[in-house]
Amino acid sequence: MYFLEEVVLPPGEKIRRIRGYLGLKQYEITGGKVTRNLISYIENGKTKLVKDTAEIIVYCMNKWAEEKKMSLNINVEYLMRDEITQSRILLENHLKNLKKYINSQNGEFENELKEVDYILKDWDIVDKKAEIYEIVGDYYHYREQFNESHINYLKSLESYIRISNYSKTALIYVKLGRCAIWCKNYEEAINLNNYASLILENEDISDKWMEKRILFNNALAYKKLGIYDKALLLLKRIENKMGHSLSESQYLDILRLKANCYFENHNYSISEKIYKEIIDRATISNNVEFLALVYMNLSELYLVLKKEEKSIECINNSLKIRLNTNWEYLEEIYIELGKRYRDIYKYDLSEKYLLKALHESKKKNKFHLQIDIYKELLKSYIHWKKDSSIDELINSVKNIINDEDSDLNEAKEIFFRSGYYYIEKDMNKSKDLIRFGLNIVD
Repeated sequence: MYFLEEVVLPPGEKIRRIRGYLGLKQYEITGGKVTRNLISYIENGKTKLVKDTAEIIVYCMNKWAEEKKMSLNINVEYLMRDEITQSRILLENHLKNLKKYINSQNGEFENELKEVDYILKDWDIVDKKAEIYEIVGDYYHYREQFNESHINYLKSLESYIRISNYSKTALIYVKLGRCAIWCKNYEEAINLNNYASLILENEDISDKWMEKRILFNNALAYKKLGIYDKALLLLKRIENKMGHSLSESQYLDILRLKANCYFENHNYSISEKIYKEIIDRATISNNVEFLALVYMNLSELYLVLKKEEKSIECINNSLKIRLNTNWEYLEEIYIELGKRYRDIYKYDLSEKYLLKALHESKKKNKFHLQIDIYKELLKSYIHWKKDSSIDELINSVKNIINDEDSDLNEAKEIFFRSGYYYIEKDMNKSKDLIRFGLNIVD
C-alpha cells in the first residue's frame, strides 16, 4: 500500500486506513465469513488480528481494489506485521540510503537521518541503532567534524555492547581512538585501542586488519607523545607479525611513520634514507599521494639541516602533485609553505600561502584548521612586526571562537601571544588581549 509504506501502524489501524482509502464499510471486508463487530474490535486494537481473519480481509480488499480499478498491493504477511517489524523494515531501507548518500553533498544524508531519528525516538531496535550510528559517525568523520563523529560512535558503541557484538564493539573502540588522535587526545587514543585489543584477545577473535590498525594507530599516538622508541617497537611488530599481508600502501604508511619518528628523535641520516626509499617505491607504484607527503617530510628535514632552498624545492614538488590531482587537503600544503617561507624570513610569501590555506579551510568548512592557520599567521606578523595585520587577525579570531568545532585552547594562545607582543608597545592593548584570552570559556 504505497501511502502506508513509510509509516508504522498497528495492524488494526492499517486495516482501517486501507478500508478508508478504498471507500469500504466494515461489513464489506468480512466476505460473509467474520462479523462486522470482529472487524471493529481489530481496528480499535481490542482483538488481535489472526492469520485466518487476515486472509479473508486481504482477499476482500484486493477484490474491491480490482473492481474499483484502484492501486493496492497488500498480502497477509504485510497486513499482520507488528510495529517492531515495520520499524525494522523502515530502518533497513533508511540504512541502505544512508550508505548510499554518505558521500553526498546535497543534504540527502541529513534528510534520511531525520527520518531515522523519528523512528528511533519511538522504537528501540538496538542492532539497527548500532549500525546507523556507526555510519553517522563515519559520515561526520569524513567531514572532519570529530565532535559529532565521537558522539555518534559512542551511541553505536552502547548498542553494540547491548547486543554483545564483540567484533563490532572492538571496531568502534578503534574508530573512537582514531577520533581521539585527530582531537590530539593521544593517551585516550591509546587506551581506546587497547580496549579493542583486549576484546579481540578475550573473545578469541582473529581480525588482522583491526590488529594492524590498532598497532599502527598506537604507534602514531606514541609518536605524537614523543615516545619514539615505543612507536618504533610497535611498527616493528607489525612488520614482523604481518609483513607478508601488508599492501604496498600499508607498507609505505609504516615506512613514513618510522622515518618521522627517527626525524623527531634527531636521527636525520636514517630518516632521510627512509624518505628516499619511500620516494623510490612510490614512484615505481605511481603512488602520487605518498610522493606528495614525503616531499613535505623531506622539506622539513632539509630545513632543520639548513638546506633552505632544497626545503622549498621539495615543498613545491608536493604542491605541484596536489594541484595536478585536485587534492582535498590542499590547505595543508599551503600551511607548510607558509611556515617554510617564514623560517627563511620571506614574510610576504609566508602570508600569501597562509592566506591561501585560510581560504581553502573556510571554503571546506574546516573550522578546526582555521585557528591553527591564524596561529601561524600571527607568528609571521609578529616576526614581520606588522601591527595592522595582527589587529585584523585578532578581530577575525573573535568572530569564530564561538563555533563549536573551534579549539578554544588554541584560540587562547593567540590572545596570550599577541598580548605578550604588545607589552612593550601598548600596555593597555596588551592587558585587554590577555584578559580576553582568560575569559574564553572552554
